[in-house]
Amino acid sequence: MKKLDQLIIKSFLSSFLPTFVVVIFILLMQVVWLYVDELVGKGLEWAVIAELLMYFSATIIPQALPLSVLVSSIMTFGNLGESYELIAARSAGVSTMRIFRPMFFVMLLIAFFAFFVANVLIPQANLKRSALLYDVRSKKPALAIVEGIFYGGIEGITMHVGKKNKYTQEMQDIIIYDQRDNSSHATVISAKRGTMSISEDKRFLFFTLYDGARYEEMEKQQSYYSTFPHSSTYFAQEQITFDLNSFKFNRTDEDLFKQHFEMLNVIQLKHFSDSLITYMGVKNKQLRSFIKPYYFFSREDSNASVKRMLPEPVAAGNDKDVLQFFDTDKTNLILNAQNIARTVKNIVSYAVTEKNDLKKNLVNYEIEWHKKIILSVACLVMFFIGAPLGSIIRKGGFGLPLVVSVLLYICYHIIALSGEKAAKTMAWSPMSGMWLAIAVLSPLGLFLTIQASNDSKLFERTAWIKLFKRLIFWKKATL
Repeated sequence: MKKLDQLIIKSFLSSFLPTFVVVIFILLMQVVWLYVDELVGKGLEWAVIAELLMYFSATIIPQALPLSVLVSSIMTFGNLGESYELIAARSAGVSTMRIFRPMFFVMLLIAFFAFFVANVLIPQANLKRSALLYDVRSKKPALAIVEGIFYGGIEGITMHVGKKNKYTQEMQDIIIYDQRDNSSHATVISAKRGTMSISEDKRFLFFTLYDGARYEEMEKQQSYYSTFPHSSTYFAQEQITFDLNSFKFNRTDEDLFKQHFEMLNVIQLKHFSDSLITYMGVKNKQLRSFIKPYYFFSREDSNASVKRMLPEPVAAGNDKDVLQFFDTDKTNLILNAQNIARTVKNIVSYAVTEKNDLKKNLVNYEIEWHKKIILSVACLVMFFIGAPLGSIIRKGGFGLPLVVSVLLYICYHIIALSGEKAAKTMAWSPMSGMWLAIAVLSPLGLFLTIQASNDSKLFERTAWIKLFKRLIFWKKATL
């Protein structure tokens, strides 16, 4: 490998890796703020939170990778242009495309890595993230009783604590409403003070109360609604046991989420798409067989046996009022016809709704299939935009290259989201919607590559001034 190739690759990697890490971190912070309400206050271990963040980090690689490639490409060739190293290479007879060649092979490696991420890493991360996030959402908030506020975290229990000692954790002026037996009236327990302790296996919470009273309605007695009996007891000490199983963090079986389209690779997506298409064909055949018996009176291709069952003028297709040819009660005949029409309408409406749902699922599978390929192609397109753009503007660092990169990536992201939305609403086909951003930006990459190969002065001020002067001169000459 020549020294020029080593220089270019080393310069690219020295800017790509830090940029990729920073972009991942920024996008990850956005995700954290989205789910912070579901994570805080549940007593989760740091290992669980770290595991969840790791899965989120994997799922945001498709957003971070193209942006990192674009920023790094502009910075790398901008720095080389600013330090006149590109000019020195061209003076030595090295063409622009030859300068880009080592980076092209690096981008092929990144493209293969992107496909591996989209096809293998992200489906697994989505599967584990969905299962773990479901467990986190199902977990109740940690037991945290605050003085002066009613606490209802324990199922069937509502309690109020007047004061709480910060050091001894002893509570005073305690009121507990116990409705664990699903009765219409809660059992009311009050105590002057109390303490809490947890069993060694952390399954039960023991609440020891002192100097209190217990009031309970005797609803289970047969004569309750006529005499309304109740009981009141006083105690010097009483212990109440609460089950804390609902506060435990249990892991759900991941097989429950495996069939979702975000958890599948390209082979599985293709298999499910083909299965859906076959199933939709079977449903269409079933619909024909369901509604065919209801239309034998009006079908022109009715067989001879059916026509023999009808009055002769009706079988011949007479245009007159067909009711006059029937001897039965006409009112019942019309009601039966209306009932049959409603039945057919309900069958068809249900079939249309089911077909639309199946079509949406099919579109989701096809969109996800295209996503696996687009990520690799997007990295290549971003390189062929960023590398020539950096060699033209000849500015390195995090100033102008970063601004240009962010603006270009925002345009790409908006176009990609618009195309994906059009595909999901079935306004466009999945292929047209998902490849829209690539189709729009590819000509820009081709144009910039040609300009860089011709050593264009596209972003130089003097070139634009000369162009405007020529336009003004041409306009005056035509007048």
